[in-house]
Amino acid sequence: MNTKHFPAVALLALAVAPVAQAEVTFNGFGQVVAGATLDDGSRVSGLSYDDRISFDPESLFALQATATLGDRADAIAQVVARGDEGYEPEFAWAYLRYRFSSSWSVQAGRQRTPYFHYSDYLEVGAAYPFMRVPLGVYNLPYSNYNGVNLIGSRHFDKWSLRTQLIYGTVDEEQDGLHVEVRDQAGATFEAQYDEWLSLRASYVVGEASVQVDAAEPLIAAVMAVSPRAGAALAFDRDDASFLGLSAEINRGGATVGVEYTDIDYGDNYIGGQKAVAVNAAYRAGDWTPYASWSRSRTEPDATVLGLLPVPPAHPLYQMVAGLLASQGGDKKYTSVGVRYDVNANVAVKADYTRFKSTVAAGSDADLVAAGVVFTF
Repeated sequence: MNTKHFPAVALLALAVAPVAQAEVTFNGFGQVVAGATLDDGSRVSGLSYDDRISFDPESLFALQATATLGDRADAIAQVVARGDEGYEPEFAWAYLRYRFSSSWSVQAGRQRTPYFHYSDYLEVGAAYPFMRVPLGVYNLPYSNYNGVNLIGSRHFDKWSLRTQLIYGTVDEEQDGLHVEVRDQAGATFEAQYDEWLSLRASYVVGEASVQVDAAEPLIAAVMAVSPRAGAALAFDRDDASFLGLSAEINRGGATVGVEYTDIDYGDNYIGGQKAVAVNAAYRAGDWTPYASWSRSRTEPDATVLGLLPVPPAHPLYQMVAGLLASQGGDKKYTSVGVRYDVNANVAVKADYTRFKSTVAAGSDADLVAAGVVFTF
């Protein structure tokens, strides 16, 4: 069976299912965005734009189906076709949900990993004022996991509280990168006060492995010289952790938010990353100007250099040092833009982003992008 278009076929099957079996509702979202960098050969880390205008890097279309399976259960499937992946549809979500009560529910299947403040609507551009979520913080190569999510909520006085407990696995492969996380377990706690103050904290641990095709020959060469040094260099079944903290205030049309993440990748050539983002927006009628700043700093683990049985002048030593240097340094993103709400379902956005990096010389870039976001 050709499974290339299986997600679309699955949604079609839901649509034609007998009403007696399940009540199915559909909704969706998308965006059409065009952008380009302003200098020849320049690129913004985390996006695939270059100096030629392109619609592919950030354009997408998503369709979500919810099938009601009795009074307490439903099935949710979300298919997303992204421009930077050739608009081939794939499952972003596919899970079953069961509600024990008005306060507790459980979800099992493929779903969003609740790492970040905007995780629940990460790709729904209509849900936030800026063109995109802050790239300095939102830079993991995956955003979904397969597993179980236990959700509890409570309301008292002016407070609304929500807790999520997750367990599962990650297995994603794209563009010469393979990420696997086993025994991913963690918790997210959210608190909202009087609909104007939102607080969030997340902590997740797991056994992670990352294979980058470009780095594998060097890792194999080091392993042949010294298995101990090779183990220190390789990102293979290392204990990793993620800590995320965020706060957002919404009052009188003004929105101000801050988000901080601290990722420990374990003992390998990537090491760890700390990141912070600050956002501000002000809605005046249908217009919402905004500004966003984010920064990430990666600090690779250089333990391997002390374990290599070759002198610093040796080519292998220099290659390892170069790999470590390519992982360390700062990346900064500064964005200003405006959103105009055409109606309740359609908005137009325009954005200018300045990217600066110390990871590689000459990697700074300026990006201009504009587009339409919508829901239905």
